[in-house]
Amino acid sequence: MTDVLRAFFVASVVLLVFLGLSVPTIEPGSPTFVIAVLSGGMLLTMLVGSAVLIYVDWDPFEEIIENGHS
Repeated sequence: MTDVLRAFFVASVVLLVFLGLSVPTIEPGSPTFVIAVLSGGMLLTMLVGSAVLIYVDWDPFEEIIENGHS
């Protein structure tokens, strides 16, 4: 499960870098600017969430696997 969370983390970083590179070309107050801000917020949320879940080593399927249920 950690591999999936790391993939989310890396994808968030890459997309935030692309978004950051595009910000200088966006006119403040335009609809594109609003979408960029919303996208940045969602990406930051995904980045922080995946970092926290990696840090606490959360595995949602651990109990199912330990009990032998498939």
